[in-house]
Amino acid sequence: MAGRRRPSDSGTPHYRILHPVLRGHDMAVARGIVDLACESGFNAVQFLLMNGVRMDRAPWRPSPRAWTKAQLLEWVAHIRAAGMEPIPEIKLLTHQEKFLGDRHPRLLYNAMTYDPRNEEVYTLVFSFLDEVLEGLRPRVVHIGHDEVFGFAPGQARQLKKAGAYPLPADLFFEDIRRITGFLGPKGVGVWMWGDMLLSPDEFPGMLAKHLHGTLPGYGRPLRERLSREIVICDWHDSDDQEEFPAFSRLREEGFRVVAATWKKEHTIRNFARYASAHGAFGLMATTWYNMDNPAHEALVRWIVRSSDRLFRDPGATDIEPAPADGGDNGEG
Repeated sequence: MAGRRRPSDSGTPHYRILHPVLRGHDMAVARGIVDLACESGFNAVQFLLMNGVRMDRAPWRPSPRAWTKAQLLEWVAHIRAAGMEPIPEIKLLTHQEKFLGDRHPRLLYNAMTYDPRNEEVYTLVFSFLDEVLEGLRPRVVHIGHDEVFGFAPGQARQLKKAGAYPLPADLFFEDIRRITGFLGPKGVGVWMWGDMLLSPDEFPGMLAKHLHGTLPGYGRPLRERLSREIVICDWHDSDDQEEFPAFSRLREEGFRVVAATWKKEHTIRNFARYASAHGAFGLMATTWYNMDNPAHEALVRWIVRSSDRLFRDPGATDIEPAPADGGDNGEG
């Protein structure tokens, strides 16, 4: 087992995190999201840095409505002024349509994954990370690493047709080793999504579509290699069962774990209850909708307020029904 084993945490989860969507928001809406999070009792905001922001060393093409770097820094200052911690999330390794993919296709292992064997990848990644650290001064960085393309049979067939393959687990591990080796000496903690560390075979009572560690070397063999200094964000969007043994397994193995939910009240309630009883390091409410879309605004506000209420008291009975989602989410 890699890294040192951590003792169990106890008591109230340290973090209550809101994960809003930024892309497309004007500054007034974005500041309003922060104010809503603060009013609702959250103490951290995790936000995805991608083409909605113009950064000097970003590898993406900025969108037409992208913020300037100065606007980003102003917004992060507003988070801190509200007494909350900013946690930047960067889509490293996977989901490269959000990072290297549109400008650096030569650096890809397949259409959705960059190639950890190519040193030029890390020239770009580390340069961008330095810019993030210099400007935002975060205590931790969330490095993504969810949904390795090819874990699902349909994706695997798509790759095979293109003469490509899913990323091997050894390269997934090597990428994490490189990134933690860069951030650790700078005193910056590393968070990541946990779906590639969990498999349906290991947890047959849980919703299989959220457990993506099905490729050779992923799942339990991969997580056994990871440093316990990494915080695992264990997300479950729509499970119906009351218990989440994958969460407690991660805890038993020495990880600090954040439980991440979305918009289904039953899942939010059950996962918040289970995670809080099993030593959660934090609870995270993801939104995945653009709040400046009128069809989504009511649902985002419901997620924020209802999630914090249920995070504090999973037995609460005064939760209003969730409004309709109004169509496709803005970012996922």
